[in-house]
Amino acid sequence: MEKYGKILGMPYDFRIPTPARIKERMWNPDDPRVIMPRVFGAGWTINFATLREKNKTLFVIALVAFALMYLNGIRGLYKRVQKLKSGKEK
Repeated sequence: MEKYGKILGMPYDFRIPTPARIKERMWNPDDPRVIMPRVFGAGWTINFATLREKNKTLFVIALVAFALMYLNGIRGLYKRVQKLKSGKEK
């Protein structure tokens, strides 16, 4: 199986992310597409540079939503670590 490509029309990429690929997919003002293939995994991500050029309001909304999702993921990870720590102490 290839490490990247499309399956049923959905892009996937299971290569180890690199800073260059992250920048190419999430901050590429030279690419006119707003929706880009994800850096890692299956699905799509947002090209914030192009979105910023096309619609400033939507850019701010997407940036806030992305930050909240990221922080929520960190909070969930923190809760799991705390749960594991408390389980080890007993």
